[in-house]
Amino acid sequence: MIWLKRIFVVFSAIIVWGVLTILFVSKERVCNLAVKSAAKAGVTLCFDGYHPSPLVCSMKRITLLYGHSPVAKIKKADFSLVKIAFSDIRLEGMAANVFPKKIESVTYLPLSGRFSSRGDFGILKGEVSLIERKAEFVLLPSSLMKKRYSATLRIFRHKNGRYYYAVSF
Repeated sequence: MIWLKRIFVVFSAIIVWGVLTILFVSKERVCNLAVKSAAKAGVTLCFDGYHPSPLVCSMKRITLLYGHSPVAKIKKADFSLVKIAFSDIRLEGMAANVFPKKIESVTYLPLSGRFSSRGDFGILKGEVSLIERKAEFVLLPSSLMKKRYSATLRIFRHKNGRYYYAVSF
């Protein structure tokens, strides 16, 4: 019985440590980490400013550039250790030729690796596994995506009205 109590105390301490770490990590550092990791990939984030709160770092009116070419304008982005969310995205440049221009929301949960997105293209859900180094996505396309962007859908594998895409990295 004493071992059960000790195991419970250890697990409780680990959980409390994790929660306190998430609460007290500087959200400005989380925003800076997002900007620096995007810059390593050749993506530039131009934004009006960010507003750190106890749980989330929020950025508003972001212009996303790849190289020097505009890719997207994002109305709002929220970064935390457990969730990355973008809302009201409008694609520009070459990205607008491949996908419909309006994306309502994009959400990525780093701890579980789950990804979801909704927009004029339909609903995209997926899972990114850093351990197995692969990403799998399922697209339920809208009628707009099927009609005007059929060339993009050829990249996906079609099965039962859904489109599947898997990549290893």
